[in-house]
Amino acid sequence: MNNSNYFLGIMTAIVGLMMLLAAESMVQILVVVLGISAVLDGGFMLAAVAPLSVEKNFKIECYIRGIAGIVIGILCIVLPLRVAQFAWQSLIYIFAIYSIFAAICQIPITLTLHQDGLPVKRHVIEIVATIVLAVILFALPSSFGFTIIRIGGALLLLAGAAITFLAWKNRDIIADDAIIRDE
Repeated sequence: MNNSNYFLGIMTAIVGLMMLLAAESMVQILVVVLGISAVLDGGFMLAAVAPLSVEKNFKIECYIRGIAGIVIGILCIVLPLRVAQFAWQSLIYIFAIYSIFAAICQIPITLTLHQDGLPVKRHVIEIVATIVLAVILFALPSSFGFTIIRIGGALLLLAGAAITFLAWKNRDIIADDAIIRDE
């Protein structure tokens, strides 16, 4: 293992510690990150998925989902910079509703892609992950949501410690200008 694994382990542990100690700030960061991902997903839907079929309904569903993703994503990025705590909770609920809407729109898109003989495993995983994300987002503004964030922080802290330990344990040992690999 090399020094980048030390860095990865330490940064993972730091993010986990931040999630443990400052769960509310992490929710705010999460809203912005989800906004960025929604903009990217909307752009991907418009640029890469919509051209995959010539069917009119398929294209309309792709355009609706893509534009909705971009609009919701921009709101999640821009509004938190301008408004107070109430907006955070509102944006979390709006993004959760958008996630359910996106999953529902993705179902006929996936069926059309499957009928056209294209691989759909990634799309099915996206549908399931989006629904799980929506459920978690609905729980976030409550104390249960902060508990989820803290549990995730503890898991990241442990993962970071494990990555750092494995990087140290599997390091190259240098003895008298010769590198000895510990295997």
